[in-house]
Amino acid sequence: MKNKYVGPRDSLGHRKTKVVFVQLGSPKSPSTKDVRVFLKEFLADPRVVDINPLLWKIILNCFVLPFRPARSAKLYSRIWNGTSFPLIDNTVAFTDKVATHIKSDKVEVNHAFLLSSPTVAEVWDEWERELETSTSAATELLIIPMFPQYSESTIASGMDGFFANLKTRVQIPPFKFMTNFHRSKAFIDNSVIMIDEWLKSFKNAGNPSDILIISFHGIPKRRVIYKKDIYMRHCYETYFLLREKVKEIDSSKVIITFQSRFGSEEWLTPYTEDVVEELCSKGHKNISVYCPSFVADCLETIDEIGTELKETANEFGGDIQFIPCLNEEEKWCEDFAHFVENQCEAHAVDKARDFYYLKEEDYREMETPTMKSPPMSDNAKKSLKIVFFTLFLDLVGFSIIFPLFPALAKHYISVDGDNFFLTAIFSGIENLTLTGGAGKLESIVLFGGALGALYSLLQFVAAPIWGTISDRIGRRPVLLVSVFGLALSYLMWFFSGSFTTLILARFIGGIMGGNISTATAVVADVTTKENRSKGMATIGIAFALGFIIGPAMGGIMSMIDLTSYYPQLANYGVNPFSMAAGIAFVLSAFNLYFLYKNFDESLPEEKRGKIQTSERTFNPIALFKPLPFAGINITNFGHFFFLMAFSGMEFTLTFLAVERLSYSSMDNAYMFIFLGFVIALVQGGFVRRKAGQIGEKKVALLGLILLIPGLLAIGYASSTWLLYVGLFFLATGSSMAIPCLTTLVSLYTPSEQQGHSIGIFRSLGALARVIGPIIASIIYWKFGSSSPYVYGSAFLLIPIAMISMLPKPVK
Repeated sequence: MKNKYVGPRDSLGHRKTKVVFVQLGSPKSPSTKDVRVFLKEFLADPRVVDINPLLWKIILNCFVLPFRPARSAKLYSRIWNGTSFPLIDNTVAFTDKVATHIKSDKVEVNHAFLLSSPTVAEVWDEWERELETSTSAATELLIIPMFPQYSESTIASGMDGFFANLKTRVQIPPFKFMTNFHRSKAFIDNSVIMIDEWLKSFKNAGNPSDILIISFHGIPKRRVIYKKDIYMRHCYETYFLLREKVKEIDSSKVIITFQSRFGSEEWLTPYTEDVVEELCSKGHKNISVYCPSFVADCLETIDEIGTELKETANEFGGDIQFIPCLNEEEKWCEDFAHFVENQCEAHAVDKARDFYYLKEEDYREMETPTMKSPPMSDNAKKSLKIVFFTLFLDLVGFSIIFPLFPALAKHYISVDGDNFFLTAIFSGIENLTLTGGAGKLESIVLFGGALGALYSLLQFVAAPIWGTISDRIGRRPVLLVSVFGLALSYLMWFFSGSFTTLILARFIGGIMGGNISTATAVVADVTTKENRSKGMATIGIAFALGFIIGPAMGGIMSMIDLTSYYPQLANYGVNPFSMAAGIAFVLSAFNLYFLYKNFDESLPEEKRGKIQTSERTFNPIALFKPLPFAGINITNFGHFFFLMAFSGMEFTLTFLAVERLSYSSMDNAYMFIFLGFVIALVQGGFVRRKAGQIGEKKVALLGLILLIPGLLAIGYASSTWLLYVGLFFLATGSSMAIPCLTTLVSLYTPSEQQGHSIGIFRSLGALARVIGPIIASIIYWKFGSSSPYVYGSAFLLIPIAMISMLPKPVK
């Protein structure tokens, strides 16, 4: 018969403590599948990556997990022994050896992993079973995360996992957490022994060390500066103690660095890799590296330091002498066992003797971290979230009409064919080209070109006007008025039984759509020069997501014809496309309410009327006036010619799909969704990470070149498969060209002229979106559906030649 749980022992010294050493863990195997599972759980922890959860979820699932696991799997395969990883084996062996050195019968040791087996939950389950079967089971817990220095991303993350486990438990014993042991004598003394032994072995082998690098795992500077994480202080305390006590190298040759950067944020410096490159370039041949952020060797030590950093040093004429972690060294295990016993059983004074202490003057060398690009203020973040949401909803409403163009054209030609404006579109083009065109049903592409050009022209004219007005009266009233106007335009579209009403709705919508300039101004208001690029990225993300979701909603809504359910609504102008218009109206109405309730004015009264608004102009002649900066004019005009060809494709694509493949509005929506996802993946997975390394000029050129096979594939597509091949090349090419050309404009321009140059760049882009659809529609109508794509691919040779002539930008 099993013994029942007997509760905590009495207070006469009969308590027993279960000590659990907690490590992070490793993947089950080096397969991409197992590494992806490991990384998904690890990187999803908000303590590990502490940015906006929704934004990080999008980045993680769309940009990180599709690409990083394959690369990480190759790295893990280099340290795989066929059945396990070093971190797992070392932790198990360490625990077993520590157990043999435990003298007290009131202390027992176990190990657990956060992301491997046995997990903390599994160890707890075993402890509960022990309580039921043994009267000598432990009744207290001491959790020791095996990370010597405290950090939110390690210790606090482990504590979160432990407390999450408590929610499912009934039997909860007294427990304690050891949050650091970076100054413990067991850790410091044995690290010194390990370093000295290896330095001596290098010397005996005829390769004495020039420099000893104490390399810690890095964290973003933001965590230390703004979140007050004490990790950096703990690292320096460990470094000071090690430097003081090592005997086999002069203390002046012992330096501190930080490794394992991730993402584009600024991390703690100096970076290990940069320091090694500099040292090797100066003639240091043998550089020893010890990593005291870890007590067990793992990927970050064996591969990152022992392999990758060694390769870097070799490239610069030096070499890395890797000093392993403490792992399962006998004396380390013995000393840590005594340390654990003392922490479980001794009085506070005796426990304190287990640690080294530093005086305040010992910290005089510790640098105060600073950031070249400081994070945004809370007010800036709030404003950017509102701007993001506003633009996102605006662009969903704007792009919801894209997949509907061909069906819209056929509808109005059949029900309002004699309309003045509709007739003017076709007869005007015929007069312009001095020849008769095909019948209206065969030339509906002119409809899309006209509406697209109209909307872009009105945005081109309205954007600088809205920007100037907002400089004088503030951003808030302009945003409220423009969003109200957009809602009104969608309401008019809802009741657009005639083509005249649709034209009027698009006219109002185009004018109000110029509020993008005001949203951009809000970003400039709330950010600094150092972090403005991060703020502007918000606008880019809003565009990308809006152009994915908008067409998808348009395609879905096209399947719901309100007049088929309520025929009498046709008397009020309701038409087969009113459902899409209704959704766009609801989104804009909500956007108006959201802005009214949440947006605080970003331009103080004392600054109104004092801002020089020379960045944008609606005078087309002024746009082509050369700017006095090397490379800037070629970039501007190359971008202009590129967008002419690309925007022409955008506005004729749905018509080609309908004509060639009999696509429905929903089929057209799928095309835009596919384009959006490919653009998001390429920009997030490749351009964001590699453009700076490869060079923006090279990436932009490659993007422009990739557009050519994309245009040709679409131009001759007679199947969905070939069409999507062309779409893939177009999405990939444009996602490489557009951001890199934008970056080149910024790189070629002095800091005090950034606004003016980028304003001209954007205005030329807007003008290209006016001209491109008109020219492409005329060519499509006059020479056939393949023509604008064939001519467009040839036309791209102009911007390709121009961008290839660019000088190397100075960064």
